Amino acid sequence: MSKKITINHECIILDACVLMNLYASRELKSILSSISESCAATFYVVNYEALTILNYKSNKSVPKNEEKIDLETIIAQGLLHLTNFESDQEKKSFLSFSSQRLDDGEAASMAIAKHRNWAFASDDKRATKIMRSFDQNIQIVSTPEILRHWQLVQNPNTLVMKNVIQEIEMRANFTLGRKNPDFIWWQNIKNI
Repeated sequence: MSKKITINHECIILDACVLMNLYASRELKSILSSISESCAATFYVVNYEALTILNYKSNKSVPKNEEKIDLETIIAQGLLHLTNFESDQEKKSFLSFSSQRLDDGEAASMAIAKHRNWAFASDDKRATKIMRSFDQNIQIVSTPEILRHWQLVQNPNTLVMKNVIQEIEMRANFTLGRKNPDFIWWQNIKNI
């Protein structure tokens, strides 16, 4: 069963992992279109972290090469907005989050989410735990939650959903842990 995300913020800021996962799905445009709130990523995430995904040969067992992530069209269409620090408070929070042994992209995304009251999209357990400890009011969403929302809103057929999960696992090298609340849903889609 899918569930629609209710976002209590005007924007969702995507960290590198979520952005790479959604891009790897080959359905990024459709997925972002299903979200009524705006979606953003930091310049740092787009220019330094979410750079490539794996590109597989037809047998899908050996990577052929890396594929450059191209967000130009999605940005031009207004489905993804680029953002950067707009205040000294955001910069200070970035330094504070960075000191917690987080990637710079995660730290920047978290600082912006905190000060602009935006939702934060991440699959990183450490980042989400730290974000919750800093601000309980910031909504945190994950790749599976975004996909479940997309499934409900856009209603892709089961084969498309299965391909999306497989593409994310292979091209973004993403694995959903057994303790994740969406693990059974993920496995059920994967095993269709």
